[in-house]
Amino acid sequence: MSQRFLVLFSIALSLIAASFPEYPVKAAADYPNVVTKAGLSVAAFAVEDTEEQRKYFGADLTWKSYLPVFLVIENHSPGDSFLVAKEGLMYGPAGRSGSALADPSRPTKSDKTLNVLSVVPDLGFMAALAFSRSTEVRQNILKKELESATLSPGTSVHGFVFIPLHSQHTVRDKIHLSIPLTESGTGATVVLDLEL
Repeated sequence: MSQRFLVLFSIALSLIAASFPEYPVKAAADYPNVVTKAGLSVAAFAVEDTEEQRKYFGADLTWKSYLPVFLVIENHSPGDSFLVAKEGLMYGPAGRSGSALADPSRPTKSDKTLNVLSVVPDLGFMAALAFSRSTEVRQNILKKELESATLSPGTSVHGFVFIPLHSQHTVRDKIHLSIPLTESGTGATVVLDLEL
């Protein structure tokens, strides 16, 4: 019994001890893929390396059919503020119409199964730990996700968007990302388009 407990306890510690560092932020101009329009700059960097995904998110998101894309949005305009609404961001295969971004922080079927198994004797402890780990990963994704915000002159926002990977486009195919920014005073929209 004590040997079994030690094994379970060591696995539990390794799952709980994981921490997720913040993704390093640079100026938009320092990224290889940047677009500037009307005093606004948007840089996008796709985190395709699975080791980096595990380091910053605690999971291989490509295996879960998501491509994490880090965005840095800067307002260099002299006096206009812009609204960044993450709900307005669109993605799609290059040359095709876009779709709204997905929410990878939602529980999966396996997460729900682990939650149910957590009450089964003998399996319960391990299932509860795995479910806890899954919840921690989802919370980390939410924390790193790009938030809707007002972008005042001279300021920037950054965060991740998660692009679903389908059979129509894989990591190697070009992905079109459309980022609309709405000017606070006039309601005019500036759309910045990037291809990854």
